[in-house]
Amino acid sequence: MRVVLIHGRAAAMAIPEIMARDWEAALRFGLERTAPPGGRAGRLPDLDVRFASYGSIWRPDERQPLPAIDFGPAVPEWGLPSLGDLSMWVDEHLGVAGTLLELLLHDVDDYYAEPDLRRLTNDRLVDAVRSGLPAGEQVVVVAFSMGTLVAYDTLRADPKLPVGALITCGSPLAMPSIYRRVEATGSSRARVRTPFPSQLRLWVNVWTKDDPATAGHHDVAARFPAPDPATQHVQDLETWGRSATPTSPFGAHDALDYLSSRTVGAAVRAAVRALAL
Repeated sequence: MRVVLIHGRAAAMAIPEIMARDWEAALRFGLERTAPPGGRAGRLPDLDVRFASYGSIWRPDERQPLPAIDFGPAVPEWGLPSLGDLSMWVDEHLGVAGTLLELLLHDVDDYYAEPDLRRLTNDRLVDAVRSGLPAGEQVVVVAFSMGTLVAYDTLRADPKLPVGALITCGSPLAMPSIYRRVEATGSSRARVRTPFPSQLRLWVNVWTKDDPATAGHHDVAARFPAPDPATQHVQDLETWGRSATPTSPFGAHDALDYLSSRTVGAAVRAAVRALAL
């Protein structure tokens, strides 16, 4: 059974191989924590864990011309203070550079405003799902943060994509400001612009109370309705994560915390079993 992991925002400078290793380790740790006692009865089939990394598309230097390397005299640089200079000053005086940077980044706006960037990002997930997949097999996608927007957008656009289960973690999908963007990009011909993706048998949304990105999580089932909610709907589940603190207000929004949680472990187990039937 294949499980595809897809990351969130602010991963442009991450090394995909390192990130993939850490995320898979966290997921498997969560699965171990939910294994029933008594041996073989609770064992899962071997999992083919793949990592859909789109961060490199967003690297600032992706389209930067290669510099000429020479050994001439140094040339002094002049210009206005950079964001790095500003954040350094703020951090030295107030200790909140991390929060400042979080508030100034606009990956979500870029994703919806730039069609080519959005297509390239979605293609990374499609490739991770389809590449080498045996005929007739279904995939479990575990998405975090902005990756939940990418996953939903990709599934909505291609009902034939062989994804049978979606597990969203730390998702802003139901936040009013984000949801309006998701709804606006839906088909104007559809009765519901943000439907429950038709290929899914299972969608579990995992949140934690101090994660600011999950505000509105209780509305996710209503905002993404299935044709028959009695048999198919988004299941909204809480995981007990770390608490926010004055010095780390976004501390609860952590991918590895979610992936290693017992809640996500139980959701992956349920998804794998459901798709194996």
